[in-house]
Amino acid sequence: MHPLLLYWRRSLLYFAAWIEIGVILGVIAAAAAGHLPYLEGIALGVPMMFLLAFVCLTPHFVCRSVPLRAGAWKRLIRQHLPATVVASAIVMLVGRVEAGALSSVWPGLDTLFAKATPVLTIFVALTYMLSTALHYALLEIESSRRAELLAREAQLKALKAQINPHFLFNSLNSISALTSIDPARAREMCIGLADFLRASLRLGERDTVPFGEELALTNMYLDVEQARFGKRLRLVRDIDPACETCEVPALLIQPLVENAVKHGIAMMAEGGEILISGHRDRDLLRFSVANPFDPEAPVQARNGIGLRNVRARLEARYGSAAKMQIDATERHYQVTLTFPARTS
Repeated sequence: MHPLLLYWRRSLLYFAAWIEIGVILGVIAAAAAGHLPYLEGIALGVPMMFLLAFVCLTPHFVCRSVPLRAGAWKRLIRQHLPATVVASAIVMLVGRVEAGALSSVWPGLDTLFAKATPVLTIFVALTYMLSTALHYALLEIESSRRAELLAREAQLKALKAQINPHFLFNSLNSISALTSIDPARAREMCIGLADFLRASLRLGERDTVPFGEELALTNMYLDVEQARFGKRLRLVRDIDPACETCEVPALLIQPLVENAVKHGIAMMAEGGEILISGHRDRDLLRFSVANPFDPEAPVQARNGIGLRNVRARLEARYGSAAKMQIDATERHYQVTLTFPARTS
C-alpha cells in the first residue's frame, strides 16, 4: 500500500487537492473544445482527476524498483515512458466513457470531448510525469533522512564506547594507589568496580534507560569511589520521583558525577560535598551535579573526555532541544543538563 493511504487525514488532503486540479482540467477542456460551458467541463474534469489521483500513486512503486542514479537515464525512460502512456490512455478512456454517459444530460458533450482530447491527453501525461518526479524527490528525502539517522546512531555508539574505558582507566589508577596503603579498601573497590562494569555493560546495550536505572548505576559508581575516599566524599541527593520513569540516554549521568569526584573531591584534602539533583518541569528534565573545588589545586583540563562526551551525545540525540550549562565560581562548579522528558 502507498504510504500516503496509511493515514486518513493525509489521504483526505491529497484527494481534496485533486478537486482543484479537476476544476483546472475542466476549464482547460472547455477552452479547448471551444463551445463547451465551464460547468460541463468541470463536471467532466473532476471525476477524471479522482481517477488520475489514484493513478499518480503508482509511480511510488516503480520509483522504488528503478532508483534515480547517474547513468540510468535509458532505463528510467524505458520504465516510465510506457507507464505514462498507459496511465494517460486509461484516464482518457474513462473520460470518453464519462462524456458519452453525460451526453444524455448535455447533448454533444462526447463530440466536444473528442475535440479537447489532444490537449487533455498532454495535460494528463504531464501531470503523471510530475507525480513521478515528486515521488523521486520524496524518496531522496527519505533516503537522506535515513542516512542521517544511521550516522547519528553510529555517532552515539562511538561516543558511548568511550565511557567505560575512560572510567576504567581512572578507577585502575585509584586501585593502584590504594593497594600499597590500604589493601582492604583496594579489594573492596575491585569488587565494586566489577559490579559497576557488569551493570554498565548491560545498560550500555540499550539506547535509552529509565532515569531510575541510570541513577542506580551512578550510585554503584559512587560506592566504588566511597571505598576510595571514605568520609572525604559526602553526598546530598535531591531527586524528584517524577524523574524516575523518564527515558534518558544510557550512561549519561555517571560521567558528570565522575567529573565532580575527579576535579573536585579528589583535589581537596578535606574532601567535600557533591549535590546531585533532578527535577521534572513539564516536558523538560533538569539534572545537575554540583561540587566544590580548590582554586589553589593544580590546574587540570576541566572539560575533558567525560563532559565533551556528554555534550556531544545530547546534541546528537536531541539537537537544539537539549543543552548542557556549566556554572563555575571561585570555589563551586556545577553542570546542568536540560533535555526533553520522555517516558517509556
